[in-house]
Amino acid sequence: MAKKAYIIGSGCISPQNTTDPNYFFETVNGAQVDHLNAVEPSYKEHINPNMLRRMGRAIKMGASAARMAVAESGVENVDAIISGTGLGCFEDSEKFLLAIINNDEQFLTPTSFIQSTHNTVGSQVALIMQCKEYNYTYVHRGFSFDTCVMDALMSIEEGKKNILIGGIDEHTPIYVDLYRKAKKLNADNSHKHYEGKTSGIQFGEGSAFFVLSDEKKNAVAAIEGVGFSYKPESLQQLMEKLNSFLSQHNKTLEGIDLVLFGFSGDKNFDKYMLEILPLVSSSSATGHFKHLCGDYHTAGAFATWMANKIIEKQKIPDAVKINTFSKANINSVLIINGYLGINYSFTLLTKC
Repeated sequence: MAKKAYIIGSGCISPQNTTDPNYFFETVNGAQVDHLNAVEPSYKEHINPNMLRRMGRAIKMGASAARMAVAESGVENVDAIISGTGLGCFEDSEKFLLAIINNDEQFLTPTSFIQSTHNTVGSQVALIMQCKEYNYTYVHRGFSFDTCVMDALMSIEEGKKNILIGGIDEHTPIYVDLYRKAKKLNADNSHKHYEGKTSGIQFGEGSAFFVLSDEKKNAVAAIEGVGFSYKPESLQQLMEKLNSFLSQHNKTLEGIDLVLFGFSGDKNFDKYMLEILPLVSSSSATGHFKHLCGDYHTAGAFATWMANKIIEKQKIPDAVKINTFSKANINSVLIINGYLGINYSFTLLTKC
């Protein structure tokens, strides 16, 4: 079992007003029909305006969230930058491909091509911070951010002190329209994704970064570990993975104070989590998060930011709650996330 990592700094850009340090889901921004758009800050507060002109939206979101996390942590240098993304800089990919078509494959500018790769955000963050240490980007679909966490925990076990990790994904009008035409999106804005009555998801986007340290410093929460289950064939198989993960950290499902579910709103994708929900509702507080951020590859990063805030405030926002069960102290939060019924991950956070 790897050493736990303390969260000493965080930054989050999401469809909610999470860039406000005092925000705690007092108000909630709903979906734009069948998708949620990120509430973007004034980027010039975090990034040099000269650099901004050449940056796509995903790069701006990622670099700004990273700067927020580093500023909060108080560290000057990090030993590694590890980022995760499912789609990468999708907007720049579209721009370059459209330019090829519109310009008849001639007179193409290279900027969009250069910035269309998945590791662009990590490299831009490194350039801004002048960090020449380990820099890696994971593109593992629904496991993209969770793999970053695993890499960071192993890196801290190997002796690294401070590590910057994050998840970034964006959507574009074309991408949303294609999924809409394929009838894979859902316009239900009831926010009760945990009832599992409809098909289709609501797209989301955003970026969340964290500075993880091997020392407690100013941290209020720590990441104990992360677990995975790929294409489980039954609820029993998924539960075996989950219970095995918890036992590695001397925990039981009944002993968790808050369980956060990544319900997408699609009854087919959520079927296993819908069966797990009643198993924990009688012993733990339960909540969900994708009605606030939408469904995307690295939504787990938003959930991690939310869990860290809940442990800090020792309160579960009404917008997050599923049941009314509560405990005097929130010492542990378990995130059970699923992506399209394929990738399932478990992240355990504990109070310091």
